Amino acid sequence: MTTAYAPASSLGWLDLDDAARERVGTLLRALEGPGTLDVLGLGTVRDAFSAILSPGTSTIQTRLRYFIFLPWIFAGLETQRVSPAEYRRRLREDEARLIDCLRHLGSNQGVIGYTAGRDLKRMPSEAYWGGMGTWGLRRLDFSITEYGQMAATLGRHRPERDDDNNAAKRTVAMWAQLPPAPEDFLQGDITFDLGPDEAHLLADHIRRHHKGTLLAVLCGMPGLAADVAYPWELPTNGMPDQLVEVLRHARCFSELTVGPQHVYNVLLARKARQEFGWDTHELESRQLDHLVDWAQLIADGHEDFRSWAADLPEFWSFLAEHGVSAGARDFVTAMVTRAVDDPEGFVDDPAVHRRIRDREIRLKSKRARLAHRAALENWNQASFGGQFDYRWGITRSYLADIAAGLTAGA
Repeated sequence: MTTAYAPASSLGWLDLDDAARERVGTLLRALEGPGTLDVLGLGTVRDAFSAILSPGTSTIQTRLRYFIFLPWIFAGLETQRVSPAEYRRRLREDEARLIDCLRHLGSNQGVIGYTAGRDLKRMPSEAYWGGMGTWGLRRLDFSITEYGQMAATLGRHRPERDDDNNAAKRTVAMWAQLPPAPEDFLQGDITFDLGPDEAHLLADHIRRHHKGTLLAVLCGMPGLAADVAYPWELPTNGMPDQLVEVLRHARCFSELTVGPQHVYNVLLARKARQEFGWDTHELESRQLDHLVDWAQLIADGHEDFRSWAADLPEFWSFLAEHGVSAGARDFVTAMVTRAVDDPEGFVDDPAVHRRIRDREIRLKSKRARLAHRAALENWNQASFGGQFDYRWGITRSYLADIAAGLTAGA
């Protein structure tokens, strides 16, 4: 069978200079991060809700205090008027020193480069540059490369003055005013514990630049996020009505689309057993157990899910500016409709199987495991996908750091 390849989405750019290359590279690296695996092309919706609920966050970020460390490093290089020729080397050198200063915290503490050390390929600045701009900590819209070309001159800029020595034109500093770095910054051990001033500053910037988002609302009561598994499990009393509605959309999409992902894994296990005789019974059994729980979840919330499914045009209208493809819309609409109509029969529905298989072929062409034996043979027998939480793990971590910082100043 010959299948025409029609990608659900594509990315193209003109490789004109280092700055353009850097921006695209940052985007692609974000897509490689944990939590971004997307076997059925649902990632555009997932990423849209992640940005709506927690702007400035990313799956490749780890700890909140990097939003303080990195401006300190950048501002320090700017003050030292490091030349463009030396900038890349000096920045990497300072970020390597930061790794060394955090290493005493041990593994699994969010230290970027803990294992690789100075040989790390992607330094923290790559993970946080976009977020620093989103939160208003970085005030000018430059790439790191562009900034490195002009950092030495930014510190020398002085406002133009009139005859009375009054500033005639306001100049904008690259970095927001932060609490001063310790005198021994990058010379001794450092922790991820936020100082009270740092916690207040980050919370204020988020609230000022992203008013009404979940992240901004929770900055006013960060302790509320502790031990909450998903953002829609938070108490909504006092939340803006619009945010409550966004959380409803996010929950319904997350809970309804986890079913098709489990079915994909079931079909994969059956196909591998049929084609190669692999023992995939345990994987299939686990996925079927998940689907029993999922069907019960849909049945328990059936009235709300059916109401949401009936208003899918409103849902797609809400996401109109987020680049969701027609293929993704059609697939989700078909899956949601089948799920609310018959959650228990979903796993064995031939129409569901056909849609999932066709979706993978459309997205992956000859790399589609359900359609091409060679692609299936390279499968490592691990399951794919999972329920979307929209970067809630990193958001909750950031709120815990803010709560601890504010408490330290009480």
